[in-house]
Amino acid sequence: MKYLLLIASILCVSLFAFAQDANTSKNTSDAKSYRYTPSPDFPGALVIDYGINFFDKYSPVMKTDEWKSPTLNVYYMYAFRMGSSRFSFNIGAGVGNEKYTFEAPITFTDSLQITLVDSLKNVPFFTNASGYKKSQMVINYFDIPLEFRVHSRKNDHKRAFYLAVGGKLGFRFAGKTKVVYSEFGNKKKFKDLYHYNVNAVRYGAIARIGYGPINFWGYMGLNNFFTGNKTKGIRNPTTFSFGLSLSTF
Repeated sequence: MKYLLLIASILCVSLFAFAQDANTSKNTSDAKSYRYTPSPDFPGALVIDYGINFFDKYSPVMKTDEWKSPTLNVYYMYAFRMGSSRFSFNIGAGVGNEKYTFEAPITFTDSLQITLVDSLKNVPFFTNASGYKKSQMVINYFDIPLEFRVHSRKNDHKRAFYLAVGGKLGFRFAGKTKVVYSEFGNKKKFKDLYHYNVNAVRYGAIARIGYGPINFWGYMGLNNFFTGNKTKGIRNPTTFSFGLSLSTF
């Protein structure tokens, strides 16, 4: 995990350095051709996505409480303008945090490296549990988003409506289950630092619509949540999420 975080940091710094070089290499004639919104002299943008997660075609036992299943993505992105047109190509890197909160008192269990879902009352560790608050699956990814955008103003992309379509490739670097419960009148929290065969790679389609630094976004996963043939008794769902985004700089 530490090595992956180091790689993510290096890639973000590399993108920043490349973007800075691209920014400083613009000649004077190009600078006079466009009108830019006044902003700090910082290439690219820090993008923060916040929203909610869904499972698509899940088993009933895995039904989630969507409003308690948040997603948070933090990316550095840099836009490459396509000449003097309304179009741009945007590439980035960052970290995504996904939480899935189950409605029922269930958790994942492992049997010979096969993932199952079981009620908490059937798991020996929770034999003395007298109350239940929530059970979650939490997954962290290192993501690489790629987007094509069309802007309503070709001379000032930062102050324009825009539509974006693209994709995202993510690599899981951490996973865990978390259960909050009561035992002998005390509130307790149990964390199991295991990914339970959640797919090591995720990829899917992204769409955004917004104005300036604010946009609405949606992501549809194109591969299954779990590794194939590594689950038993449950359907292997895909994922979908949407929310609101804010970019800086």
